[in-house]
Amino acid sequence: MSGDRILLVEDDKEIRDLIRLYLTSSDYQVITAENGLEGLKQFELHNPDLVLLDIFLPEMDGFEVCQQIRSVSNVPIVFISCRKDSDDIVQGLALGGDDYITKPFDPVVVVARVRANLRRAPIFRRSQYEAGGTKPERSVVKYGSLEIDFIHYQVRLNGSIVLMSAKEMQLLMHLVRYPDQVFTAEEIYTRVWGEDSNSDTRTVLVHISSIRKKIESNPAIPQYIQNIRGIGYKFNSSY
Repeated sequence: MSGDRILLVEDDKEIRDLIRLYLTSSDYQVITAENGLEGLKQFELHNPDLVLLDIFLPEMDGFEVCQQIRSVSNVPIVFISCRKDSDDIVQGLALGGDDYITKPFDPVVVVARVRANLRRAPIFRRSQYEAGGTKPERSVVKYGSLEIDFIHYQVRLNGSIVLMSAKEMQLLMHLVRYPDQVFTAEEIYTRVWGEDSNSDTRTVLVHISSIRKKIESNPAIPQYIQNIRGIGYKFNSSY
């Protein structure tokens, strides 16, 4: 048994039972909640490894639940919603979501996305020292007031821990691993999300914007994550 705990926050009982059935059949432990407030309580009680979160929820909507979870944890959060508008997807990602699945969906796909999001964070942590990137002489590298701890999977600014989503952390660590190397948005999406980008490069832009707000003294004039016009992004190691 995997031992991974999944918190499923979904008010539709039929959908909730269907997802729970497929997840438990794949050896996941599933905790359920039918509204936003209950979802937060279950999160505090069970400390899940991943959260599946609907947006339209009684008591408190999924966006607010995501914000509250993200203020204390970088656990992967995957939205499940009937809202297919790109602005809603971008908003969910900007608030700290790591992935977004639209209804109707194949429950097999939900299980696959859960597995992928759970797998990528620990693999990414181990891969920081694999061939192809810059291997830090120490587990913590420092650029100005910014510190990246590859072992404990933490980012600190002026000595204080910066809370980031799993995908934000993975994206930042990927760029830091290859200092001053320029990557297109498509390359970043493929390397961090593990999928072909198709039209999802906007996801990369949203995550980079969010990271800049957290680590840059002036996000409008970024010093760490720089945009190379017409090409892509790089981490500036000379700062």
